[in-house]
Amino acid sequence: MVTFRFNEIPLGLSEEHLELKAESLGIEQPFIHKVWVKFRFNKQEDSLRIQCQLSTEATLTCDRSLDEYHTILESNYEVIFQLNAEDEREEMSGTLRRLEPSQNVIDITKELHDTVLLGIPVKKLHPRYIKKDGEISEFEASFFEKKEDDHDPRWDALTELKQKIQKN
Repeated sequence: MVTFRFNEIPLGLSEEHLELKAESLGIEQPFIHKVWVKFRFNKQEDSLRIQCQLSTEATLTCDRSLDEYHTILESNYEVIFQLNAEDEREEMSGTLRRLEPSQNVIDITKELHDTVLLGIPVKKLHPRYIKKDGEISEFEASFFEKKEDDHDPRWDALTELKQKIQKN
């Protein structure tokens, strides 16, 4: 659980760094290990802006080779708490929340939880298959390039059958 006391955050700009275990954010994925969060607070009389930079240590399985690899996933999120916010809304880059004057504890566990999970790539690709210049790796090229001298004898029987049918 990640909470802050509104009255303990100083006015103006301030920063805080936390190292969290995945379980403290309610993440039960075995491949997520640690999460480092850098918070930037900008507190005014009527609002609080929290910018979060997350670095997540993860062990992923490559979709192509099924090899495991360790990586650091980077993501950012922003939460704004405002005194007289008319409506609360969530977007991909940030959230607007209502700040109640009587509310002293600010909980952003849900936002951090979602940001970590949304930072996991849909297609997991081992770094050895990624080239910096954007070219297709040798592994991909072997599947997409068809060589003219490639002849697969397994298709010969089907080709003969097609030719017989076309003659009749």
